[in-house]
Amino acid sequence: MAPALARREAPSPISSPISSKAEGSGDHSRRVILPPLSDAGPEADPAPSQVPMTPDERRSEAKKRWSEAEELRATGATESLRAAMSKYEDALRLLRSADKGGKGGEPGEIAHTLNQLAAISDSLGDRQQAINYYNQAIPLWRAANNRQSEASALTQLGRVHDSLGDKQQAQRLFERARLIVQASSLMRTVGDENRAASATFNLGKLYEEQGLPQQALQQYQKALEMWRAAKDRQGEASALNTLGGFAARGGGFDEAVQLFQQSLPLWRAAGDKRGEAVTLSNLGYVVNAQGQRQRALDFYMQSLAVWRETDDNRNVAATLNDIGNIYAGLGLPQQASKFFEDALPLRRLTGDKRGEAATLTSMAGVYVDSGDLRRAVATYSQALELRRITGDRRGEATTLGNLGFVHQALGELNPALDFYQQSLTIARDMGDKARLAGSLASAGEIQLALGDKAKARASLEQSVALWRELNDRRRENNALAQLAAVYSALGEREKALQSYTKSLSNWRMPRSPVAVSK
Repeated sequence: MAPALARREAPSPISSPISSKAEGSGDHSRRVILPPLSDAGPEADPAPSQVPMTPDERRSEAKKRWSEAEELRATGATESLRAAMSKYEDALRLLRSADKGGKGGEPGEIAHTLNQLAAISDSLGDRQQAINYYNQAIPLWRAANNRQSEASALTQLGRVHDSLGDKQQAQRLFERARLIVQASSLMRTVGDENRAASATFNLGKLYEEQGLPQQALQQYQKALEMWRAAKDRQGEASALNTLGGFAARGGGFDEAVQLFQQSLPLWRAAGDKRGEAVTLSNLGYVVNAQGQRQRALDFYMQSLAVWRETDDNRNVAATLNDIGNIYAGLGLPQQASKFFEDALPLRRLTGDKRGEAATLTSMAGVYVDSGDLRRAVATYSQALELRRITGDRRGEATTLGNLGFVHQALGELNPALDFYQQSLTIARDMGDKARLAGSLASAGEIQLALGDKAKARASLEQSVALWRELNDRRRENNALAQLAAVYSALGEREKALQSYTKSLSNWRMPRSPVAVSK
């Protein structure tokens, strides 16, 4: 039997709104932010035959290169990322060339550019080049006296070293970043409570990025108390929202709802529409996880209205997708399709290829539910191409598994097997044992149907072992039952009986009601 189809993606993850109260140590690689060009005029050397550019012209040209790079990077395509790198490199030369004649480009502007080049190099798999760029950026952040951005760059550099297996160097870099943020929080003066709270909050962010959740939680709680003491509503709301996200990720949904609801009136009082919209979405996510779909719809609809007020099409599209997923879960495919169809052009308009893939995946799930399997195949195939363009390996494995499921439902066993095998290869590379176990079970089922009993046996034995390791009794039982059928087909009756018996003995039988004497 094929595994349950992972048709629709979960709603947007719990997130914390970006506010001025907690800026400085964020991941600048995620979104390109064009720094204001200073009065020092960055310029490139003109060709010998050209009239030298003035400082203002050089600043304007550097800014133009940044804007062009942003547009290219937003598409997510590999070739576009390479083209964006070329634009950033042009901007870098313009900024650095300002050193001639004693006029230096602002170190922060150069560091921003190096950060973007590092982030793209990392996403393209050139981690050594990413290390090179981050190493150039870090002393420039220090020269610009932007210690929070220096700490952020150190953390990003540590992540790259960690991905290369150099755990010791990663930890050294993480520790340097923490010391910088801790020092900045100690240097506060009387009346500078807001800055101290921001530094404490940013230290929490660093701990979270570095995989130290308990230390992060302590810093967030400290920042909350500091912002409350300073009567800073926006800061307090930011801390509450972040703590709510922590509680939700740990399964503490009731606590998360309370924290989000505390932050909501604070965002409104501060007039922070973005914070309000994010918190409403977070409430929708959590109550949906609790099974309260109608209540979740109400929160998402409120969030959608606020996002539309801010003209934030990217988040409008994400919220439309979340609403569509709720309707699909309620068994209302027509309503779901309407919201997915509204979301899709906005995903494309904003260049959000990951979001576009998520919406296509959701739409394909509706087609599966309605029995339109051919249309589901076509839509999943579009999503697969986008997963590959954006380098989303986990999403690619999920989509491959979905294509395997649909082809299997169509009776097209060879294509189905090929998709499952591609999915399990990625799952194995990523260390995703649950997906690997499921793909192996599906592959084994098809291999048996195609008459390849030896391969079916190998696949299912691996699947059983993995489900057992993961302590997933129900899926282990299903795989054992399939394996018993393989053993039976191979004539190994004793093993078949053992597997059947084992699968049945694993089921927890309901306890007999206790007789009540009258």
